[in-house]
Amino acid sequence: MATHADHDIRPAVPVDPSRVVDYDVFGDKRFIEEGDLHLGLYRLGEEDGRGIFWTPHNGGHWLINDYELLFEASRNTEVFSSNNRASQDGAMVMIPPMEDHGEPRFAPQSLDPPEHGILRLPLTRAFAPKRIMEMEGWVRALAVELIENLAPKGRGEFLAEVGEPMPVTVFMRMMGMPLDRLHEFRSWMHAIASDSQERRSEAFGNIAQAMGELIEARKVEPDDDLISHLLASDLDGRKPDMRDMQSYCLLLFTAGLDTLVNTFTFGMYQLARDEALQRRLQADQGLVPDLIEEILRRYGIAMPPRVVTRDVEFGGVQLTKGELVMLMLPAANLDSKAFHDPLTFDIDRENKTHITFNAGPHRCVGSHLARLELTVFFEEWFKRMPVVRPDPDELPTYRPGLNLTIAKLPLLWEAD
Repeated sequence: MATHADHDIRPAVPVDPSRVVDYDVFGDKRFIEEGDLHLGLYRLGEEDGRGIFWTPHNGGHWLINDYELLFEASRNTEVFSSNNRASQDGAMVMIPPMEDHGEPRFAPQSLDPPEHGILRLPLTRAFAPKRIMEMEGWVRALAVELIENLAPKGRGEFLAEVGEPMPVTVFMRMMGMPLDRLHEFRSWMHAIASDSQERRSEAFGNIAQAMGELIEARKVEPDDDLISHLLASDLDGRKPDMRDMQSYCLLLFTAGLDTLVNTFTFGMYQLARDEALQRRLQADQGLVPDLIEEILRRYGIAMPPRVVTRDVEFGGVQLTKGELVMLMLPAANLDSKAFHDPLTFDIDRENKTHITFNAGPHRCVGSHLARLELTVFFEEWFKRMPVVRPDPDELPTYRPGLNLTIAKLPLLWEAD
């Protein structure tokens, strides 16, 4: 049964107390007690059940943590919209909501079909498998450089040394962004992921200014980068305007500077605690694709918000137009009804049908790039690195939120 605390914020329609949970995505007690974000999500399902529940925290919203319901909701954009229609057209849905409808436009992610498909098509072409595979050579060279710089040290903080610079450098190079601003840009991403209205608003403004400068520069002098290609794209008979380009850049900024960083780091966190698995992968790098799919399943990252477009019954509860819903995609991959023994990390697992990249029209357009980067990196890692282990004197640290994050991962190994 779900726990129920006496809070003031209620859903629009009275709800069965068993559907009310005391859950705060930015600092849930389960995260604190477990010291592990994914174990916290798993505990929520074990203690309160799986389905759709109301939490009064962060302005009050529904959350879904059941695999089948999440798959259904992700595909049903007519009921679960990415577009905050209470704000300006195309504004993103956020939990908690921004004050005075201050959510920025986040198209195409914050649009629904058919408008969504028009703006998504240029991104689909830019991230098509053939184009992504053409990047393999320089992505591999970057991975080798980072790993070989790290290997002789015998100890290092994985996030700062590799987990952050690997995917962020790839993304910034694709976009044509100045690499010397990597840490500045990452700090804005941390602010966006917080529950602070002030920090989020300031970060959105900083990103808009920085991206606006790049867009204007590419208008004058196009280059072989993603911003230039998007400027030249066709949107159902017209060219993208500045609003479209700012939306593209904000979407790509948040995806490219955060999500994959966390996937890399959670994956290494798992490996560092399993010496036998590391040795197995060192002996057979043909297992790397199976490793990657299990990392993606076991350590999902994003929990995208949606807004309910009409009064409707879903998953046994009555939803009201305008209410917010969190799609807890990482929890879906920890649902024992979908995955046997879901907490166990098993690269030989038969069922690999995770929904880490979401499902339906909003399935992640960057999934091919993510898999390429992860594949290349781990192939080179197991060629060049000895067995690593967590530093017992300096534990990993975490940052909860709509994207699950490891903020620090210190490692030790026997250097040559």
